[in-house]
Amino acid sequence: MFGLFKKKPEDLIENGDSEIERGDVESAIDYYLEALKLDKDIQAVFEKLGDAYFSTKDFGNSIKNFTKAIRFSPYDYLLYEKRGDCYKERGEILNAISDYEKAIRIEPEDYSIYMKKANCELKIDYLDEALDDYLQAVQHGGRDIQLLEEVGDVYLKLEKFELAFETFQEALLLDKKNIYLHDKIGDALKGLKMYEEAIDEYKFLISQQEVGAYVYDKIGDCYRGLENYVKAIESYESALHSRGNEENKNETSIYILDKLGDIYFKTEEYQNSIKEYSKIIEIDRTIFYFYTKRGRAYHKIGDFSKAITDYTKAIGLNPSDSYAYNKRAEAYHSTQNFDRAIIDYEKTLKLLGIRADKPLDKMDFKEISIIKNMRKCAEEKDIDTE
Repeated sequence: MFGLFKKKPEDLIENGDSEIERGDVESAIDYYLEALKLDKDIQAVFEKLGDAYFSTKDFGNSIKNFTKAIRFSPYDYLLYEKRGDCYKERGEILNAISDYEKAIRIEPEDYSIYMKKANCELKIDYLDEALDDYLQAVQHGGRDIQLLEEVGDVYLKLEKFELAFETFQEALLLDKKNIYLHDKIGDALKGLKMYEEAIDEYKFLISQQEVGAYVYDKIGDCYRGLENYVKAIESYESALHSRGNEENKNETSIYILDKLGDIYFKTEEYQNSIKEYSKIIEIDRTIFYFYTKRGRAYHKIGDFSKAITDYTKAIGLNPSDSYAYNKRAEAYHSTQNFDRAIIDYEKTLKLLGIRADKPLDKMDFKEISIIKNMRKCAEEKDIDTE
């Protein structure tokens, strides 16, 4: 098979190494396996096989061979690191973290392993642990742009915005041409509710190159925080029409249109609110709460028939939507359809787990409001009947 008259393990291993250099990994694996047939206790071959299988994405066999290599060299931290890489690629995150931890115990000065461990911890939302490992990586010499960005990103997720801001600023000092850091600095400032400063950062990014919808969306959020709703609407509209909205267009559009609908509702521009929610429903008719939101807007302008229709659609899509039942009860109540209103009030109470005979002084404001409305409806019904 190998075209050899004399087969020695060391010769086969050398041939395998040559095949690796040539890029023929499969042939290299064959040579290494043949060498093991002659001597099954060659430590170096197991590591070479682990590396070769890893390069072909055969992570199962890669793990098996690194495990065998570890039996020969239990204090070789690189073997644990490599096996951890395999587990990570297979999505076995906890096993990967365990192996990186073992590697760190043997070699605590290699900052790259802290980074790998932290990256895995991020995948399963072990945010505090990830932050600790990123900071360990920094302490052990990994003070580069990528690492500082990752530290800053974790601070953002932990809502430690001031530390995130300081970390991104430090990264920017190392690479002033990295314009994307302005986006991250903006996020930290937005988290600190320093909205005007955040807007400046986002606008600088926009001035440097074409950006996606997400930047205009963030600017809109900042203006919303400043209660400058005119500017917020302008920014959200820009997000809708930005070129970056082409990817995942429907999902992005729904997200932005919802914000527009909410702003119009808040500013009592109910017709515009209805238009935005209607656009969402045209895109996706299966999301119950947009019917509820549009119904609420119809309710505000006194169009109870359309409000009831939308609440009913929401309930059809989500029979446990207590809010829609309560709003439909109020709409029926407003049209003096007392029987239907009472039925919906009772259903609301049932879904919320509220007893109708519960003393008012034991209820919160929401519970009191529903009970009072239901009792008032019953009283009006009795008067109407009389």
